[in-house]
Amino acid sequence: IEQKINELLEKLTFDEKITMLSGDSTGFNAPGIKRLGIPSINMTDGPVGVRTGKATAFPVAVNMAASWDTSLIRRYGETLGIETKAKGKTCILGPCVGIHRFPLGGRNFESFGEDPFLSSRLTVSYVKGVQSENVIATVKHYACNDQEWERNNYDVITDERSLREIHLPAFEYAVKEGEALAVMSAYNLVNGEHCSENQHLLNEILKKDWGFKGIVMSDWTSVYSADKAANNGLDLEMPNGVWFGDSLKAAVKDRRVSMKVIDDKIRRLLRVRFKAGYFNNPMPAENQALVENNVHSGLALEMAQKGIVLLKNNNILPLDSDTIKTIALIGPNSLTARTGGGGSSLVNPWKTVSPYEGLQNILNKDAKIITAEGTRIDPVKLVPVPEEYLRTP
Repeated sequence: IEQKINELLEKLTFDEKITMLSGDSTGFNAPGIKRLGIPSINMTDGPVGVRTGKATAFPVAVNMAASWDTSLIRRYGETLGIETKAKGKTCILGPCVGIHRFPLGGRNFESFGEDPFLSSRLTVSYVKGVQSENVIATVKHYACNDQEWERNNYDVITDERSLREIHLPAFEYAVKEGEALAVMSAYNLVNGEHCSENQHLLNEILKKDWGFKGIVMSDWTSVYSADKAANNGLDLEMPNGVWFGDSLKAAVKDRRVSMKVIDDKIRRLLRVRFKAGYFNNPMPAENQALVENNVHSGLALEMAQKGIVLLKNNNILPLDSDTIKTIALIGPNSLTARTGGGGSSLVNPWKTVSPYEGLQNILNKDAKIITAEGTRIDPVKLVPVPEEYLRTP
């Protein structure tokens, strides 16, 4: 592989190299170079299912973690890889492995919880499963990314021991043991430096200490400079070349960034393509039949069941479906199949069953189900305090 990389590196022009260092017009592909037969890397969200068209909606990652089942997560990774290829994609933007430090973190549901050891073991299984299908797994968001509020601007101040023992183990074992091909840098700052241009995180820890040979891509629109990001370890700017375009060209011509730095990034981008077999199979054929099948929906159900934790019972459960006369189903999602959170991990499921429908399917015909919305979660309709009760001084 390294010999083939060297041969391609000699044939690439400077402009072609710069082109490869940022996303293309789709906003989700890392471009290839057709002239040399270098394929693009076609990406899709996200960590709990494929966010392209209709796909299988798997349980959110914090529910996966509650199973404590590494073999189950390995099977999930393999299935996710199959569905990614079935959509004509070659890279999945997951797993999300940030540690739950802040309980109001808007994306906590996307990652494996607050325990570094559990997160590490599940991350390795996830990555190995995905990459066994020749799909690039992207471990994110590196690092200390634990809130959405002011996500481009907040600065996590942490000592080295807390960083290494709490926030980084899942990333470390994804690289060392899982052999992850891609890592995504986070929006935020750590100890005063943005993660996409953080010398300590990217060059010193990830690439030097852990020996990472893959690519570091930015989270979408989370690059803040050309020369500093390039010199401090970022390899690919997504979704477009705001900084890794003309600004990076100028930085190379002004000798603020060396060609050695540029070539290292190209080596990494070529290496992951070779490792994942893209030169032999650059564009998998789309096949929705590989997505919509009972094996995949059955796995989603199994994962949901194994993630349920019953803390206390007192012989109440399981309910006897033959003797039940009435059930009160209370909650804002009683009649809706809420299969996950939102944002980049939102999956458009090809099959859903709401709690109401599920109960209907298993209860006897004489049983009655009464529903009530309960607590309202629609932020548009929510009025915490009616305005007639509010007064100025």
